[in-house]
Amino acid sequence: MTRLPNTLITLLVVMIVSLIPLSSLAQVDWEVSSAIQLDETPINVAQTQDGDLTFILSDQAKVVIYAADGKVVGTIPVDPSVTDIAISAKGEQLYLINSKRNTLQTLDISFIADFNVADSPFLGPAGAQVVVAVFSDFQ
Repeated sequence: MTRLPNTLITLLVVMIVSLIPLSSLAQVDWEVSSAIQLDETPINVAQTQDGDLTFILSDQAKVVIYAADGKVVGTIPVDPSVTDIAISAKGEQLYLINSKRNTLQTLDISFIADFNVADSPFLGPAGAQVVVAVFSDFQ
């Protein structure tokens, strides 16, 4: 009986193994779902859990907030040394990480909505910030 040298056995094993397809490698299917042209260089990005708002930290020391349709809904000025951002799941708090100063700053976020009430009935001064109208003559 003839014995094969160890190097020949190793070579045969390597050849056989190389012919077996690797099941651990998966195919990846992808497509671009959206693209936004930014006016400034982005440093970091955070998105609310529902995907409605995207917060982008720019190199111009501000966070630009985008709606899901790509429109800017607000900006927040930040310290120029802020390096990272994170957002709470619902988007009510923004976390700013400043690596130079070793600080974490939490901002509470709320959005101000303008309503057109030009043709609505009112009682009180026309230039008032808030007008509360009570209509008590309904039956």
